[in-house]
Amino acid sequence: MVDHTLCGNCEPCDACALRRESLAPQSNGYGQITDHRHIYVECNHCGGHGLKPIPPAEIIRRTCEEARRLYWPALDRRSQA
Repeated sequence: MVDHTLCGNCEPCDACALRRESLAPQSNGYGQITDHRHIYVECNHCGGHGLKPIPPAEIIRRTCEEARRLYWPALDRRSQA
């Protein structure tokens, strides 16, 4: 299930993004580009949320990779040597 309040647990839905871009006008007449991210579209892939949940295994893999990069940089230097 998609939880918009948790950072890093969802990815943007590419199908929704493409549909929103095709539906939105590119200019509002004043030379400003309109924001098309808030246009509601029906999507079979994400249910219209605009976000796809990331599987728990992928969240854990990304978290461990980031923790290793931030807290154990010497481990990466040793593995590259």
